[in-house]
Amino acid sequence: MSTTLTKSRFKIALECPRKLNYATDKNYANAKSEDEFLQGLAEGGHQVGALAKLMYPGGIEITTPSVEEQIKNTQKLIEQNDVILYEPTFRHGNLVIRVDILVKRGNLIDLIEVKAKGFNSRESSFRGKNNPIKSEWRPYLYDVAYQLLVLERAHPEWTVTPHLMLLDTSVKSSIDGLGSSLTVTRDRGRLNVSIRDGFDISMQQPSLLRQHDVTDEVGILRSNPVETPAGEMDFVNLVDWLGDKLEAGETFPPYIGKQCKSCEFYCEPEQITLDNISGWAACMEEAYTPLKATWSRSDSVFGLYQFRKVDDLIANNILLMKDVDETQLTIKEKPGEISTSDRHLLQIMEARGEGDQIHLEMDTLRQVFGDWEYPLHFIDFETSRPALPFHSGCRPNDMILFQFSHHQLDADGQLRHANECLIATPGTWPNSSVVRALRDAVGNSGTVVHWWDHERTVLKEVKQQCIDRNEPDKDILCEFIDSLVNSESGRLADLGRLVSRTVFIKGTNGRSSIKKVLPAILAMSDSLEEHYGQPIYGTEAMPSLNYSPGWTWLREESGEIIDPYRLLDPIFLDDEVARAIDQAEDEYTGYDKFVANGGAAIIAYAQLQNPDLNQDERQRIEAQLKRYCELDTLAMVMIYEAISKWIK
Repeated sequence: MSTTLTKSRFKIALECPRKLNYATDKNYANAKSEDEFLQGLAEGGHQVGALAKLMYPGGIEITTPSVEEQIKNTQKLIEQNDVILYEPTFRHGNLVIRVDILVKRGNLIDLIEVKAKGFNSRESSFRGKNNPIKSEWRPYLYDVAYQLLVLERAHPEWTVTPHLMLLDTSVKSSIDGLGSSLTVTRDRGRLNVSIRDGFDISMQQPSLLRQHDVTDEVGILRSNPVETPAGEMDFVNLVDWLGDKLEAGETFPPYIGKQCKSCEFYCEPEQITLDNISGWAACMEEAYTPLKATWSRSDSVFGLYQFRKVDDLIANNILLMKDVDETQLTIKEKPGEISTSDRHLLQIMEARGEGDQIHLEMDTLRQVFGDWEYPLHFIDFETSRPALPFHSGCRPNDMILFQFSHHQLDADGQLRHANECLIATPGTWPNSSVVRALRDAVGNSGTVVHWWDHERTVLKEVKQQCIDRNEPDKDILCEFIDSLVNSESGRLADLGRLVSRTVFIKGTNGRSSIKKVLPAILAMSDSLEEHYGQPIYGTEAMPSLNYSPGWTWLREESGEIIDPYRLLDPIFLDDEVARAIDQAEDEYTGYDKFVANGGAAIIAYAQLQNPDLNQDERQRIEAQLKRYCELDTLAMVMIYEAISKWIK
């Protein structure tokens, strides 16, 4: 069991010191170990790190796997007067850091932390109005502050200047295919970045990465108390306290609070084994002795949807949702809607085994559905925001709209998967072409249905891109987009938001994500079971562009409906990627943000941008993307049809 306080461990200790005990023991489940791997692939962190090294040519990379060897090699190399090091490792006592890039000129040191995060150099600031440092930047700056402290202690003779190197979102790429010039490869479990032959970083002017001296910001953080679940502490004292207790092998007490809602050291009770322990359950059992945590976290007060007063309930020793009294909620009624507090009450009733399985705001649903005009067009987008643009003229994190699916439901009940579009050819900016295809697909009549805000947000951003890029038919494209997104007369209808306001279904944990709502509705809707339990999908009765005739969506296993998404083959053949994404479907394990942001499609699009990708593999990935996207729009249709039957 390692007892060193690394910079990654210091980061999680800021979230909760008790996590250090779980992070240093491999027997505890840790969802974020996979989450960081997935996020690195989806957000381009590995490529950004490689690009940063190209900005400091001639550096020496410390690659040995052993920390002791890393420290020894670093110590030898810093004997040079002038040297650039990639990922050098330093230690003072049991405090250990691995620096992204270190530039040494005598005793003058530049400590450079590289992040695949956007920062508009013309408009952004690390400083806040009400707080000295904006909350979104504090984790990154605390990271740098910790590294600086260790370097100062290990080498007091040095003068160290701390830097954050970030993507400048005010700069456009001058290189076509920049993002695909640096590709992630795997070598014996280690992720590496391969740089395409002939790639010249000097072709990108100005640089997409900008280095920011954060001496003042780090100084502010170090001079102010640090807020943690263990209370406020001086920065230096906090580091020493964490390091000393870790080195001594001491156990931190449980700090029960709102941070427990997203603790990554959690697994469901049925998944617990001797080498897969739930740290979350261990905290609960210790804090509430002699409690035995045999229930899911979703059954506790942490499962209450967007509940902001968890700490108040905890202070009153209320942990299980079923034990919450109605008087402890602030109920705010919204006529014709399920308010957030109403949803809390419905969740509590479900936890007690009370209430109806389905709660519907009938009048509101009837009115909204009655206002929709046939044909109904159900659409879903797949998008990406690559850190390193794949197309010249794009900025870091610019929106890429590369795919949509479209189901059409006519007034007579006829349903067909009518259209789809996927443009992932390397070097081709897809946005305007996808919008043109969407315009042709949905025409100028009928309500266009989507799920939550994503499609509306994307269309607004693509409209501005078409203007900025001076697309030849920009006026036509902008007029079409306006016809969809106009706040008063637009054709877009948000089914996800409507369901959130008007529908509560047991088994969804109070949530309204489509991946939660669909299985719950399938389990309760007789009409869906009768309709989609038959082998008619893909036939003339219900045409499909991607599924073979006679496909059956409703299937059972051990008496329970199988989630339709589990019927599909994985997008990725890489076992580690496929396994991590499969686990990402499980809520309360730290992955839900990744799934909600379409992380699998983002990774797939990045692979498709590689011009050297095998043609067979390219076709396989594209086929799987189409199948998943088609299911996304079919899921909306199923939910709409079930609710329509219930409100008649």
